[in-house]
Parts: sequence; structure tokens; C-alpha cells
Amino acid sequence: MDFTNGEFYQNIERVDTLVRAALFFESEDEDGADSPDTAIANDILRAAVVFLHSALEEVIRNLFQHRLPHVNPENLNKIPFHDHEPTHRPKGILLGELQRYSGIYIENIIYRSINNYVDTININSSTQLVQCLQLAEVDHEQFVDFYPTLDSLMKRRHQIVHQMDRSNALDPLDSPVNEINQEIVANWRAAVIGFADILIQTIPSNS
Repeated sequence: MDFTNGEFYQNIERVDTLVRAALFFESEDEDGADSPDTAIANDILRAAVVFLHSALEEVIRNLFQHRLPHVNPENLNKIPFHDHEPTHRPKGILLGELQRYSGIYIENIIYRSINNYVDTININSSTQLVQCLQLAEVDHEQFVDFYPTLDSLMKRRHQIVHQMDRSNALDPLDSPVNEINQEIVANWRAAVIGFADILIQTIPSNS
């Protein structure tokens, strides 16, 4: 599988840079309480979580661009036509819509449609991750050990971005901020890289 665009690894490098920065700010007062710098470190780690989630989605985007042009027609039918709104609900194509594509190879229209589609995907759970793998005709069972950890990563990213990193979605200010530390982020990082490594090994570069 071809990841030569480097976007996945760039995101991982950003994660590593943020983790090192957080380590620089981590400290305690003499009585053992967290210092103001610790709060800075924790927010830096939360930013690292967002980049980890981005890296995971980038893996799937690359997978789709690589595999979807070659999947069975039933799966390909789930991709909206290039000129249609990216609602993830494909509809019929009218003959008049094809007129502007006169002289263009069908293969190129398929690629354009897939490229539009991958720009709209947003993966928020392991269930959606499995659906993405099934759409790309990849055996999802081989990743089963990663799903619980990746699921917790995706849910935590949602809390960070949409709930101020608190558990109560309806009234987040009534909930304490969730704990975060280097070990938690390291576990999520290992799961993302492990998932990507197996996927890369599974899909031949010419498939």
C-alpha cells in the first residue's frame, strides 16, 4: 500500500513534537500539587490526541484512494457521483450530467468521485472504522485487538473538540475535566501506528 504522500507520518511527527513539548512543561509544586505548567502540558497532550485522530483518518483516506477504484460494483455504488452533493447517499445519474464529461475516461470520473468522497469522511467510532474497511474490501477481523483502544481515542477526541474534554455532553461545565497523561497518549499512538503498519503490510502496493 502506498503512503508516499507522507501525511500520515507527518501527523505522527506532530504528535511526537507535542508530547515532547508537554514533557517540558510538566512539573509539580513542592507539596506535590500540579503547577500551572501542568495544565499547559495537559492541553498540549489534548492537541496531540486531535492529531492522532487525524492520522488515523488519513490512513483510511489513503486506503480509499488506493482501493476503491478496484472494489466490486456494489461497494463502488456507495460512492456519490462527482457532481453530486457529498451526502454519502448516492443518487441516480442523469444523462445530461454526463454531457460535460464527453471525451473523459470513465476511470477518471471514478477517481474524481472517490477523491471528493474521501474529503468528507469523518470516523468517530470503531464501528465506522470497520465499515470503512469493509467498503475497501479489507479483512477487518485482523485489527480486532486495536478496536477498543482506537474507539477510546476517537471518543476522547470528540470530547476534547466538542465538550471541553468533559464527559457530560449536555452540560460539560458540571463535569470535571478528564485526566490525560503521557501514558494514555502513548497507548493511543501505539494503536494508531500498529493499525497502520498491519494495513500497509496487508494491501499490496499494486492492488
